[in-house]
Amino acid sequence: MAGTGDNGHDERPLTRTDVLSTTEVSELLGIPRSTVHELARRGDLPARRAGRRWLFLRDRLAAAIAPLDDPAAWRPQRDAR
Repeated sequence: MAGTGDNGHDERPLTRTDVLSTTEVSELLGIPRSTVHELARRGDLPARRAGRRWLFLRDRLAAAIAPLDDPAAWRPQRDAR
């Protein structure tokens, strides 16, 4: 497919609006920054470290939280023991 890379994403320059800071994610999701940090550390939110900062790509964050629209996503998870 023309215009897309091997991973299927459009090959366009990354812009400032594509990248969110911890504070921006916190405000967007309505959760504390400390929770954003914890979710990123655990891998529950897609993020990358850049020095001491966490960076979030807007489209990947949207894709990660999109399953929350599914009613099954709201069911409690059972610990596998």
